[in-house]
Amino acid sequence: MSETVYFFDHLQKLIKRKNTRSLIEVSQEKEISSDKSDLMKDTLYVTTKYDKEIEDARYMAIRENESSFSLYRITKVSDPSETLEFTGLGFATNELDAYIIKDIRPSGQPLKNVLDRLIEFTEGNWRVGHVEAMLPAVTATFYYVSVKEALKELQTLGMEFVFRCSLNSDGIKDKWIEVYEQIGEESNTRFVYGSKALTVVREIDRSSISTSMIGRGRGEEVGDGYGRRIEFTDVEWKKSNGDPLDKPKGQNWLEDPEATQKYGIPQKDGSMRKRETVVVFDDIDDPTELLKNTYSTLIDSARPLVQFKAEVTGGDVIGNTVTIHRYDKGYHYKTRIYKTTFNRLTGQTHIELGDNLTQDVRKQTASIVNNINSLESSKMTFYESTEIGKYQDDIMRGAGDNGGSIYWVNGIEAGVSDSREIYET
Repeated sequence: MSETVYFFDHLQKLIKRKNTRSLIEVSQEKEISSDKSDLMKDTLYVTTKYDKEIEDARYMAIRENESSFSLYRITKVSDPSETLEFTGLGFATNELDAYIIKDIRPSGQPLKNVLDRLIEFTEGNWRVGHVEAMLPAVTATFYYVSVKEALKELQTLGMEFVFRCSLNSDGIKDKWIEVYEQIGEESNTRFVYGSKALTVVREIDRSSISTSMIGRGRGEEVGDGYGRRIEFTDVEWKKSNGDPLDKPKGQNWLEDPEATQKYGIPQKDGSMRKRETVVVFDDIDDPTELLKNTYSTLIDSARPLVQFKAEVTGGDVIGNTVTIHRYDKGYHYKTRIYKTTFNRLTGQTHIELGDNLTQDVRKQTASIVNNINSLESSKMTFYESTEIGKYQDDIMRGAGDNGGSIYWVNGIEAGVSDSREIYET
């Protein structure tokens, strides 16, 4: 395949182009986070014949289409055996992390308007490009956070970002952001083992299945803080009324009975008990909305995770939804490509599809909930903290000659005076 890599100096001015005559490796790796909590990871690995002119290059770029390029900030260089090996990370996340938003608080504003205000903080170096229609309005607070962190927060509302640039004879000409509900599209590509798919491996993970969930929302306001979290105990669901599951009033959990029969906990009497967990939504204060979000989480958690890895020729684009088939083992799936490693010199691609087992949001959520529960059970009351505050300077933990601790007792504690001066140790 024909390929050109462009190398730039610290000012993003063009130093030199390298083509297939001197390129040994050009491998591009992209990955989409499964819960949209992070921007797309984009890494470029380039190996060339040794050339002193590009040894100190700071950026490199490759063409994505007729009108745009992907630019990478070079983070690592080595020079083994008369070659140069470069590792570059997508430049946008690093660059946009250095622009700080002072204070923007949109309330129900169109996404395009919010993005324009955020990008103003890049001082004319970036612009907003394509914004897909029908993306949600934005209500948020961006206070002394970077543009990168603001985009990450926006992404959790249900969108994904792509970063592009264009070149001229001098170097980088233009930089912009594109926004989509979901990167990629429904593709007609069929990867069949033995044809386009050179290898197909399926991995199933049943370690984090939950068939029942207790949903907890925002804490009720109490004094200066928040108290007990809201639940959906008083909300009723009936399948006969069109609801997806039955949930009687007075019950603070939601169960998928069919999933329990398949993946529950076997009991001595031969029945299956629900696998229960807790999910927390800090931004939800309406019990009905809490139940809906708990259900959305439950239907994803009440099944095994399935991930595919494949070596393919004529690889498809990251984010695209494709079908993958392995007739000898009965694999027939339609799923999204979340990670690609594309050899731009040979055209061969390693793709990963389905559920991202290395970024299992269900396990991360369970960990977060456990940490929150641990914090809530161990935090002090106001009385405890003020009482300790009175005497914390009277306790010195440290070392005597043989280790251990030293406890200083004042006159009040010893009951001999009203003084807080040390009475004995």
